[in-house]
Amino acid sequence: MSRCHVLGLLAGLAVGAGCGDNYVDDLGDESPFAGGTITIPGCGYTMTTRLGAEAPVVADAYVGSDPTIKHVHLGLASDPRTSIVVSWRTLDDETRAGKVRFGAGGALTDETTALTFAYQSGIGGVGELVRIHEAHLCGLSADTEYTYQIVSDDAHVSPLYTFRTAPDVAATPDAEIIVASVGDSRDGYLVWAQLVEQLRMRTPDLVLFSGDAVTIGAFQEEWEEFFAAGEPLFARVPVLCAHGNHELNAVNFYSQFAMPGDEQNFSFDYGHAHITVLNDSPEQVGDLTGKIRDFLRADLAAHENRPWKIVNHHRPIYSASTRHGTDTTLQMAWAPLYDQFRVDLVLNGHDHNYERTHPMKNLQRQATPAEGTIYVVSGGAGASLYGNGTDFWTALSLMTHSALTVRVRRTMLVMDAFDPAGTPIDTLTITKP
Repeated sequence: MSRCHVLGLLAGLAVGAGCGDNYVDDLGDESPFAGGTITIPGCGYTMTTRLGAEAPVVADAYVGSDPTIKHVHLGLASDPRTSIVVSWRTLDDETRAGKVRFGAGGALTDETTALTFAYQSGIGGVGELVRIHEAHLCGLSADTEYTYQIVSDDAHVSPLYTFRTAPDVAATPDAEIIVASVGDSRDGYLVWAQLVEQLRMRTPDLVLFSGDAVTIGAFQEEWEEFFAAGEPLFARVPVLCAHGNHELNAVNFYSQFAMPGDEQNFSFDYGHAHITVLNDSPEQVGDLTGKIRDFLRADLAAHENRPWKIVNHHRPIYSASTRHGTDTTLQMAWAPLYDQFRVDLVLNGHDHNYERTHPMKNLQRQATPAEGTIYVVSGGAGASLYGNGTDFWTALSLMTHSALTVRVRRTMLVMDAFDPAGTPIDTLTITKP
């Protein structure tokens, strides 16, 4: 392992990395793992893999030693009203065959051939080769339940799963969506499995994960546990994951989640909510006050009139925890934009406890949510708990594992937080004219 790789690993856990792209900087452009881009057939957008991964290709007919399907999970790469992404792996990492049969009303009337690529896991790409299959389903109808099934070959098919596309609020202005929020599962996959079941029973439409799914993002072993435990939820509900400092900007992270744009800093509308996801542990720390802040400003300005604005990223802007606490860089760089554009809810992790703030603006408590932003730290998906604390901004602080759901209607947002047993720990209602 090179000195750059070691320094990158340590720096990534603290503030972000700076030794090349995804810790495989010794790979040249001629390497088969130099990444690449493909235009998605029938979708009108592209998919790009990063350095450390092969360029994606359309699946062929080759079946390896054991094409049994595992780790099924959904993602989004474009308009959630009309598209979704189905991702999976097989027990062997040689199978290149794969397709998805799907349709509305319980009938599998359509079929899409998957894309496939492999990536090199491990620091410096010295770990096992991992193969991903990814099928992009486009041209779907809004607010419609679809049934789907993954096929490796005639002898290896998945169970039947369902998903529902996002509503078109122009057609159904009274539509309600349920957004789940959870983060920091690393090293705690028994608790993570309990929270997955609690979330599954609450039937969310979307999962926002706030980062730190695993301890070291370049090592594949924990990703296996994360996706195995998450499959009962992720196979039916798309998951969008903010990059956490423990993900280390590793190729494993970017390869296993299907997300919009550059998969680091992006936004999308879902129902009446405009949702923005940010990477607050970028490879270049200066991006926090540079191009990421510029993206955030432009994004919020362009969607200023959306009824609800929710932001998801890893490090907390307000935290009284005894471990990490408030990230003052983000507080100074990003909170003024949340103030300016009246963001309603900011969801964070990083500190392994639960904390909700009073409405905040200009670093001061406000009387009502109409006058400020609510910040929630829910870094309790299984990682060892940190000591909680209180400060002038704190409305509630608990040392507990947790997850939460956010129900969003045109004029009302209702947040409910709970522990792994399903016991309620917090609730919040915000109404707008």
